[in-house]
Amino acid sequence: MTETEAGARHKPSALELIAECVARLRMTEPADTPAVLLAAWHGFGTAEAAGRMLRCDNDEDAVLARNATPVFEAVAVLMRRAPSMPYTDFVVENISGLVPDGYQPTSNADQLDDPLAVPDMSPAGSVRSGILALALELNTLLPEAAENATAPDDRVACEHGTRLAYELSNCWEGKLTSYMNGGRDLIGDRRTQPVGAKPKQGKKKRKPKRK
Repeated sequence: MTETEAGARHKPSALELIAECVARLRMTEPADTPAVLLAAWHGFGTAEAAGRMLRCDNDEDAVLARNATPVFEAVAVLMRRAPSMPYTDFVVENISGLVPDGYQPTSNADQLDDPLAVPDMSPAGSVRSGILALALELNTLLPEAAENATAPDDRVACEHGTRLAYELSNCWEGKLTSYMNGGRDLIGDRRTQPVGAKPKQGKKKRKPKRK
């Protein structure tokens, strides 16, 4: 069964897709370069699809989603060039909504930078938090994958992905930097190998998979 056929039978919510991508990234071995690249590709694609849902939900998130558009344009150029990147024409379709029916949000106050901030428990707030969690997982896996990659162009693609995951997080936190002027600023000089950006939250230690 293809992923398109499976999607026709069940229309997942944006939050469900994010949760699936986060789990996939956590289970991917950094040394398996093709698996890392494909998981990251799907992760960025899911973040883009979730952003489109938020863009239609409210004006504030519409601005953040537009700011993130150049990130995905850069991903399509820079990560696709990796020689170990598998088939990449996957498109997320048939999203049913922001969250599944009967969803009961839990407080994410312990994850906020400001302890006095009030967590957004709305469906849009849950999806926004999910995108940030997805960006963090990308920014945890990709630097390790870059260290393990044997092909130079694979390593560069992982380093680009690290930087773009950091930019994605900045977009959804409302921090504007180079992406204000469009995707070309994020693509930059493709002949130069970038240094992978470190996530703001600090690099997480990957937990061993349960047997």
